[in-house]
Amino acid sequence: MLEIEGRYVEIDGARTYYESCGTGAPVLLIHTAGRDGRQWQGLMQELGSTYRFFCPDLPGHGKSWPLAGNTCLQDIQAIAEWLHRFALRVMQAPFVVMGCSIGGNLSLLMGARFKEVRAVVALQGCDWTPTFTDTALDLMTHPQISLMHSNMDFSMSLVGSKSTPAGREFSAWGVLSLIPLAQQGDLRAYAHCDTRELMGKITAPTVLLRGTEDWLVSEDMMRATFDRIVNAHPKHFEMLPGLGHFPHLEDPTRVAATVRRFLKDAGV
Repeated sequence: MLEIEGRYVEIDGARTYYESCGTGAPVLLIHTAGRDGRQWQGLMQELGSTYRFFCPDLPGHGKSWPLAGNTCLQDIQAIAEWLHRFALRVMQAPFVVMGCSIGGNLSLLMGARFKEVRAVVALQGCDWTPTFTDTALDLMTHPQISLMHSNMDFSMSLVGSKSTPAGREFSAWGVLSLIPLAQQGDLRAYAHCDTRELMGKITAPTVLLRGTEDWLVSEDMMRATFDRIVNAHPKHFEMLPGLGHFPHLEDPTRVAATVRRFLKDAGV
């Protein structure tokens, strides 16, 4: 088993926790809404002999401290800029960016905005995700709402039937570990994400990976995003049958094989 190292670095005045693993070309990993970087550890183990991974917990998530005033980021552009500052601080450029769900959206956005991005791997990623109402988001921090209890059935319904038992179990633990302000901030950024006009600016090799049993991010949403990525070469769209909204956690071995093949073809 490869050793995974945890460290702190100060970004925007707050202590940010990140994990790193492996040797080779640098890859920035972006976790899903409200969660933390532990969900990427399986994939890091699978690909760590070829790539060097850097996986931060966003402010107020996991082991990272919140921003001033006990706040979390709530805007997709602001999160992308924060991740860019993190990458420039701790990583060697150029780098690959890989994320899932809001992390997939952010991977596409970073590919469009930042010249240091060498390739984009977006799992369940889209450029437009109007998925949650402001009323639902406001309730996440209501004093009479237990987010972990109200969110459990929703989150677990997003896990595919072909998930490994370990992936399914840790998905449930992620719900039990939710920090309401972190989940609310991420999903507010996710629900208001609309970067459609920027997709033509992606020129780095790009792949979109979709778990076929994800009912939240539809194939139509991802296909429309893919069609707007007109200047990336190569670009691919691949299905992951039997997986859901968290493919990298549900079956890291299978996702790693797909990612390895794409990055090799892209010359990374």
